Amino acid sequence: MTDPTLLYCVGATKAGTSWLYRYLHDHPDCAMPAVKEAHYWDTFDPDRADKQLTAFRLRLRELRDLKTDAQDAGRGWQVANADRRITDMKALMSVLEGDRADDLAYGAWLTDRGETRLVADMTPNYATLPDSMLKRMARLSPNTKFVFLIRDPLDRLWSHIRMQARRQRQSHEKYEKKSNNILYRILNRGQETHILERGDYPAIIARLRRAIPKGRLLVMFTEDLMRQDGLSQLCSFLDISYAEPAVTTPVHSGPEVVMLDKLRPKALKLLNEHYTWVAKNIGPLPQRWQDNLARA
Repeated sequence: MTDPTLLYCVGATKAGTSWLYRYLHDHPDCAMPAVKEAHYWDTFDPDRADKQLTAFRLRLRELRDLKTDAQDAGRGWQVANADRRITDMKALMSVLEGDRADDLAYGAWLTDRGETRLVADMTPNYATLPDSMLKRMARLSPNTKFVFLIRDPLDRLWSHIRMQARRQRQSHEKYEKKSNNILYRILNRGQETHILERGDYPAIIARLRRAIPKGRLLVMFTEDLMRQDGLSQLCSFLDISYAEPAVTTPVHSGPEVVMLDKLRPKALKLLNEHYTWVAKNIGPLPQRWQDNLARA
């Protein structure tokens, strides 16, 4: 059997990567790691590596607690699932702590999963990597492919802000107010620029197109991902058979929060160039994009 396709799903943040991971995880042609986001290529800096390893250690404790609870309740399938996730994460941590000069340990961790047609590392932060690192990623396997999902810019921005608000909110703070305060700071004070950078489609796609060999990059509208024709296109690109998705709704969508009317026009104005650039350089915009572009 030929080497499996090695997929990097490099974002965008809050654009459907978790949904796609679930879909591929359940797909008969794929063997997905138990860790969705490996964070291998964005942690060569020692400080970033230490931070990521700390996050993985905390997750390991949670998984061990989950396993203990499952054992106490006699849920054998949950015990087995926790064991698989613990084993995969510990192996990945060893890779991050080891010698990364030739990337072979990472490649083995990702691809040594028996006979399969596709394996994947789905880390949205990879979209922020420089050309040199993207080229190094592409060289790891002759069957390497990249997918970049692009969601309506305003929807993606607001979803990212809400995720940030959930993570940062103190017990005395109101989630809705905190979300709108973050948007206000982005629009009026130029703060929290990393949220905008994760959705800077013109800059990210230009960098991906420079670094990735022709034919190995698919830029896809998130809004098309859950449609049969869009999902069929993705499966064809990945060289896997089409399979009906078990889940047809977004993953990790979070609680709905209303964006203040006074902030929406300024946000759309800020994002206007992203709408127009994508329309010119990627293709016809989905209806949701067209509606927001008209408002901009």
